[in-house]
Amino acid sequence: MEYLNPVLFLILFAEVCLGITAWRSPRFLRRLAAHLLTRADVAELSRAETERRLKVWMDEFGVNVEPAPKAAVQMPIRRFSQDEVKVS
Repeated sequence: MEYLNPVLFLILFAEVCLGITAWRSPRFLRRLAAHLLTRADVAELSRAETERRLKVWMDEFGVNVEPAPKAAVQMPIRRFSQDEVKVS
């Protein structure tokens, strides 16, 4: 072990500490999981609320978020020879 990456060592150390704490106190692991899941739910709800607000204001100002579908534009094709096709 000539060289150990400090970041990997920090991750390994954190995993060992978390493992020992969870082994000694399963209630801690449950609290930690509940905390992380609650934070994820709050972030998801916040994102959904932001999208809803954006939609309400876009409708209020009459701005269409998605552009109207354009008709397929066909480019004229010119043939120079049987094998060569060029779009202009």
